[in-house]
Amino acid sequence: MNKTAALSADELTTLDEFLLDDPEERLAIDEAHGYLTALLISKVEIDEAGMLEALVGEARPAEDISQLLLRMRDEIAADLESVKPFEPMVIEEEEAGETFELYEGWCYGFMLAVSDHEEIWSQLPKEQKSLLEPIATLALLREEELDIDDEEYSGWVGLLAGSVSGLYACWH
Repeated sequence: MNKTAALSADELTTLDEFLLDDPEERLAIDEAHGYLTALLISKVEIDEAGMLEALVGEARPAEDISQLLLRMRDEIAADLESVKPFEPMVIEEEEAGETFELYEGWCYGFMLAVSDHEEIWSQLPKEQKSLLEPIATLALLREEELDIDDEEYSGWVGLLAGSVSGLYACWH
């Protein structure tokens, strides 16, 4: 893999604005990050056009947006291969003067890729399927299908890096 520069704050903003322009068709930036992470972990073979369609629907993104998404993919691949603990992309939200990190979008995107490529993910050994539990649990929060307290939320978040590392080790 070619070493690519990490996306700058301006590039992330440009990508985020494009993705948010049509939330019915396009994944949000954190969801796209999760989706790409799952593709890379499981070694799903998908061409660039198929990957872009999964992220942006029927939209035909401009070349610069396509390149930003491909660079994001390459950046995630480098992060997965490094010895540092993996950090999912999180969204910060402010409420009543407090800032919260939200992981459910990233988890939702990850589980969407698992669902879209179920034939590959069904090959995950039974012993490793439990590694999906923290991701799947937090993904349910995006749809407000689960009610958990802050302590339980923090506990699930604390398991994400280990889940990603374990899943990556299983496939690679």
